[in-house]
Amino acid sequence: MILLAGVMLAAGGLRLFVGQELGWPAGGCGAGLWKLLVGGWASQWWPGVFEEPGAMTWMDIRLLRVVSGAVVGAGLAASGVALQALLRNAPAEPFILGLSSGAAVGVMGQALLAYGLGMQLGANHIGALLGAGLSMAIVFAAGRRHGVIDPLGLLLTGVVLSTINGAVVMMLNYLVGPGGLRENLSYWMMGNIDEAVSSGTLVMVLGVTVAGIGVMVKLGRAMDVLTFSEAEAISLGVRVGALRAVLFLMASVMAAGAVVLAGPIAFVGLICPHVVRFLLGPGHRALVIGSALVGATLILLADVASVLLDRGLGSGQMPIGVFTAMIGGPVFLWILRPQMGRGQE
Repeated sequence: MILLAGVMLAAGGLRLFVGQELGWPAGGCGAGLWKLLVGGWASQWWPGVFEEPGAMTWMDIRLLRVVSGAVVGAGLAASGVALQALLRNAPAEPFILGLSSGAAVGVMGQALLAYGLGMQLGANHIGALLGAGLSMAIVFAAGRRHGVIDPLGLLLTGVVLSTINGAVVMMLNYLVGPGGLRENLSYWMMGNIDEAVSSGTLVMVLGVTVAGIGVMVKLGRAMDVLTFSEAEAISLGVRVGALRAVLFLMASVMAAGAVVLAGPIAFVGLICPHVVRFLLGPGHRALVIGSALVGATLILLADVASVLLDRGLGSGQMPIGVFTAMIGGPVFLWILRPQMGRGQE
């Protein structure tokens, strides 16, 4: 666990040093990191470094991306753990089951409503949460047969719902005219950290994500028991209905928060829990914390890779969702491999 935390911190530190802005000397980067760690005393050690307005703007942007990326990755990974425990389904994760795209529908729907009314409706957290929660409820209801969860039906429902949600997002975007609600809709739907997000929004999503992870860690033992049959879990004293409700809420809230900060990002909630299970075992307390650390590391490294590609090719910064999809797609097929071909047996 300590090693995973160290890797995540190293990835965050690397992202602070690697950015879009060219021409900053290494000394300025080191001074920026020192400023971040010790506050105003840094100006006494490197006088003049932080007197220019551009220096703090540069540092603020880097720091915002590091914190946002870590929160997004941790939230999506922990949401994946909650869904896999809730549904007893290894391939379950927010994007595959339609939670992320449902949250995107909620964000766009709230924006369209605000546009139509000509007034602000507050932060888009509410729309994202409603969209994610509704999508999760649809998938959960459609994936049950006679009170028993059907894994294949669950996945198919999630994939179809995610496609429908994507179409609804595009429809909502263009209802206001050719310009749409978001000019960068395709870029946003592929997942990218929003540098224009307010500090209040970031703090709110950070608080919700940390609280969600904390609740899941506390419920770790009960989540371990939930991997048994429902009858066995009840006989061991677990209130299955209440636990499922809490996991349902945690998964929806953390997935919605990630969409608010970075748009829909695929497969983070799939990759990270399986990597951590391989490293630390199936115990959910370690699994939740480890997955959050690995998720934060994955998003930060994807962001670094996007910046380095832009520096090398000059083609613009690639959405981080592209990297997670390229890694997660093969992992998803590998997880499904044992179930393939069963219909012919």
